[in-house]
Amino acid sequence: MALFDKLAKPVRYQSVEAEQREEVDNVCLHLNSLLNSRRGVLAHMSDYGLPDVENIYEGLPYSQQTLAFEVKKLIEKYEPRVRHVNVLAKDINQNDCVINLDIQVFLVSGLSLQFSTKFASGGKADVFRKSALNDQ
Repeated sequence: MALFDKLAKPVRYQSVEAEQREEVDNVCLHLNSLLNSRRGVLAHMSDYGLPDVENIYEGLPYSQQTLAFEVKKLIEKYEPRVRHVNVLAKDINQNDCVINLDIQVFLVSGLSLQFSTKFASGGKADVFRKSALNDQ
């Protein structure tokens, strides 16, 4: 659990399963926020966020791997609960032109999670959890 999450919530005792579910929910929320941030918006952290996704769309299909690499770097640097991350670009459906990424993260706590991310043409990212909790 992130420090802010611990400080913002009252102290209460939970089962291990409830703590894991809360950790997963918090990671998903943070990834959603992280992938919807654009690079250069924060002056004190110039590398926080993704490059302009519209530029990625202009270079499709070749730029899709670049986006996957940028997402991997961003998660590794700015999500402290993640020990290891894999990002895989999926094939683009020419009808809807949505970039889809599969993200697998291994948390410091031992959990392994899978997320699916869709980038719409406006650049908005939606992160969805694909897999249930499992201990490593």
